Amino acid sequence: MNAFHVLGGLFAAWAVLLAVVGIKRDDFPRSGFPSLAVGMISVLLAVGAIGSGIITSALEEEEEGEEAGQAEAAEGGGGALALSADPGGDLSFDKDSLEAPAGEVTIRMANPSSLPHNVSLEGDGVEEEGATVEEGGTSEVSADVSAGEYTFYCSVPGHREGGMEGTLTVR
Repeated sequence: MNAFHVLGGLFAAWAVLLAVVGIKRDDFPRSGFPSLAVGMISVLLAVGAIGSGIITSALEEEEEGEEAGQAEAAEGGGGALALSADPGGDLSFDKDSLEAPAGEVTIRMANPSSLPHNVSLEGDGVEEEGATVEEGGTSEVSADVSAGEYTFYCSVPGHREGGMEGTLTVR
């Protein structure tokens, strides 16, 4: 339970109390200080409930972001990168450069082309090749990379030579 739940519950109880007392008493609230007190308490509870709801939401989003960052750090950095082959059949990817932090990196390449393609990665002792996939498939390559530059490419014969390659920069 957090401040939002407490203040929201108090605000709801206050509203019910005002409704019950207001139904039973024709002169409720009396003019002057009683009326001012009821109004001020109502406004304070409403502002408190709304404000604590906003703060609680912001804190939850921040915690989720920190948890995601901790999970990535626990996995050694890196991450997943998206790539796509040209849907029109050209020997090219939709990006000619990618960036990632050092650690375990996965490149996933969607193949919307009628030609078979894959994604492979080389450089700094890394030589990994993803599966060759037909139209609608996804090729994936993973490697533990350190800072530096690597080359991603399609290893289907003739495709890299046709221009199907790019640079992965690892920081």
